[in-house]
Amino acid sequence: MGNKIQPVKSDSVIYSSSARLKVERTRLGLSQVALGKALGVTKWTVINYERTGGRGTPIPADLLSACSKLGMDVQYIITGVSSSNLNRVAEEAGSYRTELKRPTVLSKEEQQLLEKYRRLKPSQRAQARSIVEALVSAEGKTAKKPASRPRHGKR
Repeated sequence: MGNKIQPVKSDSVIYSSSARLKVERTRLGLSQVALGKALGVTKWTVINYERTGGRGTPIPADLLSACSKLGMDVQYIITGVSSSNLNRVAEEAGSYRTELKRPTVLSKEEQQLLEKYRRLKPSQRAQARSIVEALVSAEGKTAKKPASRPRHGKR
């Protein structure tokens, strides 16, 4: 007939959305007062949103939308699964904070690159890091046209 439903693994899962809201607030370095001001609510309302054990009030969807504009990972708050496109959302908004302090989900391409990097010898790893650093710094510099040099020689 049907497949038996397996229980969700409980290791490393923060069970309540209220606890995950607090994790995201802390990750961004926001106090309860600062988050309250950003959302247009009081500190005590934020405390109530973060209260665990079914004693608090769920955060309304319109405020979750505002949380996303602060750089919070709303998918993580709701489901406990980190969003793999948080940086893309941040880029489109232009004002998000995107630094994640918990492990991020790597794309398949990033995983493959990391696996290859781990197979390198220490000297090869140093070379790979140098190449990546050079590429990143070159990208940050604006492309300048070379200055025209005076021509010497026969006319």
